[in-house]
Amino acid sequence: MDVSHIFRAYDVRGVFNKDLTVDVAANIGLAFGSYIGPGKKVSLGWDCRSSSEILANAISSGLASVGVDVTCIGAMPIPTANFWTLFEQYDYGAYITASHNPPEYNGVRFRHSDGTGFTVQNEEVRDLFLQPKKWKRAKWDGLGYIVQADNGAVLSTYCDFLIQKMKADRPMHIVVDPAHGAGALTARRTLEAVGHKVDSVSENIDPTFGGRDPHPRAGNLGLLEAKVKQTKADFGVAFDPDGDRVVFVDDKGRTVQVEVMGIILARDVLRTKPGGLVLANIPCSMIIEREIEKVGGKVKRTRVGDVFVCEAVKKMKAVFGMEISAHYFIPTYYIFDDPLLATLQLAQVLAREGVPLSKMVDAIPTYPTSEKGYEAPDKVKFKLVDSIRDDFIKDGAKVDTTDGVKVIFNDGWALLRPSNTQPMVRLFAEATSKKRLEALVKDFEDLFKGKLKGFTRKK
Repeated sequence: MDVSHIFRAYDVRGVFNKDLTVDVAANIGLAFGSYIGPGKKVSLGWDCRSSSEILANAISSGLASVGVDVTCIGAMPIPTANFWTLFEQYDYGAYITASHNPPEYNGVRFRHSDGTGFTVQNEEVRDLFLQPKKWKRAKWDGLGYIVQADNGAVLSTYCDFLIQKMKADRPMHIVVDPAHGAGALTARRTLEAVGHKVDSVSENIDPTFGGRDPHPRAGNLGLLEAKVKQTKADFGVAFDPDGDRVVFVDDKGRTVQVEVMGIILARDVLRTKPGGLVLANIPCSMIIEREIEKVGGKVKRTRVGDVFVCEAVKKMKAVFGMEISAHYFIPTYYIFDDPLLATLQLAQVLAREGVPLSKMVDAIPTYPTSEKGYEAPDKVKFKLVDSIRDDFIKDGAKVDTTDGVKVIFNDGWALLRPSNTQPMVRLFAEATSKKRLEALVKDFEDLFKGKLKGFTRKK
């Protein structure tokens, strides 16, 4: 059975016992181990899905059979696993998760020694996975070991680190929604130890996610929004099941746009790092440049994907990074994204400024946006977008080709981007008015469909 499709640009992901079986997981361990080489030390953590520990056992067996030493650190949020990989100086890390996907999915993400994720290296592991003859199986006397770490000690070390670093001038009242996932293992204990008052929804660990959509975004957070208003909390936070995405709800119970929250956090970082570089991926709103440049910061755009933003933060020495899917990077202590760190920073901002989050949010202008997806065969989707790009460049348009083709106008922009995981092209657009947005979407939709007809006729 061909399962190469489970290797994506950012990670490995599939339906457990369908695309991603125990045999496949063991072979992923063999391929990953062959890629990094025998004698290396790997930390292996996982989220709270029902299949996660099963897959961890399989992958660790594959790694050890190559001669890699594996320390299983247990169930925890992925930022905690990244933290342990970094501060305990492992050569590499791995984490079992399917992020915000439904509970029947699972997968694995590979990490460097500093806790950051694989990018092009993920493709190299995939290529090795597809060539079993190149796997480096060890002899019986050269196998790696598999040990179980003290899970409680790992969690405590991470929480204690944040508790010491992230004190606030005064306590906040925060509502936490961990999506029945791994964030429940660290969020409340850390926030309360710092001195904040904590209420919660969806806090119990539940591998089925208990009916709460695991994707934290506007429209899915009704319980959190209601709880914030009911308890008159200062703000609320919603994580995804592995605890690396965070969406904020203000004191009025409104879900805050990802970029607006990113601006609030980035401006705080720029207070002590004036003129610093802020990174945002290509579909993020144009309000970022307009607001960050007001306070003397610089903005650069990166391609879609949290691992690519993280890689760019590291290479460009940025002071802050944000990703449209609600990842925030605050490289004060470590480079990888951490929602709990972002939550603690927001609490510091509110305590210092003495104004409600809703007032900060309302002071930042926002513009109407649109996101659509169109089917396009894998064989033509990249060539199709390249052709549209070439046409705009030829016409002298202002074009950003960081990821797909983004055409920038004085009153808005439109982005056509091929999906890395589906036979689809996505259209993102933003404009200063609803009327202009509708016109942009129609123009680019018509352009795309016209090009698609031409390409499919050729085939």
